[in-house]
Amino acid sequence: MGKNANLRKTVVKSGPVRRNTDNYKPARVPAALKVYAGGTVSSLKGETSMELIKCPIDNEVESAFVHVSDLRRSAMWYSMVMGLPLLEDRLNGGNVYWMTLQGGTGIILDDNKSNGPDVVHVRYMYKTSDIEQSYRFLEKQGVRPLYPIARPHPGLAFFNFTDPDGNSLMIMQSDFVSDVVERLDNTNSPIMNRIGGIFLNVTDMNRAIRFHSQVLGLPYNEVGTGPEHSIYDLQMRKGSGVLLDDNRFRHGDDYETLFMLVTPDVEGSKAYLESNGVPVFTDIERPGGELAFFTVKDPDGNVIMICSEME
Repeated sequence: MGKNANLRKTVVKSGPVRRNTDNYKPARVPAALKVYAGGTVSSLKGETSMELIKCPIDNEVESAFVHVSDLRRSAMWYSMVMGLPLLEDRLNGGNVYWMTLQGGTGIILDDNKSNGPDVVHVRYMYKTSDIEQSYRFLEKQGVRPLYPIARPHPGLAFFNFTDPDGNSLMIMQSDFVSDVVERLDNTNSPIMNRIGGIFLNVTDMNRAIRFHSQVLGLPYNEVGTGPEHSIYDLQMRKGSGVLLDDNRFRHGDDYETLFMLVTPDVEGSKAYLESNGVPVFTDIERPGGELAFFTVKDPDGNVIMICSEME
């Protein structure tokens, strides 16, 4: 694992698969992604304003980043939350700890201390099997800024770009493969090792829909301005969903929710976390039906949602 581990470390430290569009079929997302803080996901109905085009970037999130100050502390915290073993071989002096999770989208804990306080941290990475073509595609789409392709090792290449709201995202081509970290047999955690959805804060929903749909070559509809359109689902092919979210902007909040972990037992999950010294940030909400969720903060103040898993 040594060489591959070093490759992954370099990806994060240096940061500032191909999609088959002919057979594109959006994965069915859990109903738990349909409502959040009073807003609903906009569905793709009626005529689209853009035809599906060939895109070399997979509409599939490889990993979400969590930026932390103490790698061991954060690795222990996230392992406890999901009932995972702590992998000591990944706490060997590097700047990242990675967890490949069920569903295909993992978590990378990053304590890259070389980044200053004003550096915009990468939120998540998309996969590609052709980094050069992906770069040219985004250039033609008018995406700015685009950072140069980095090739720190054979079999690894990546670059970052920034959306109109200042969110930093990564495109990565890598030969790295890591096994899913399975839950402990004796864990008491009701929280699954799977990300149900990644939130991306936006301030202008239709601008964000156009930008991110074009990046992935997806069809899209523009939406209304009411609170019922406060979340938009980017329709990932598989793995975690990506949810454009303007709730924080609408409400004037000074925080953002990174992603949601799913659970079959919201009440039990809250009790489990509280018993492990994790205070609740926002209490359980039940917007309707069987859906329920609450949020907590990790040791660095990053907000994570725990949300009911629904059919």
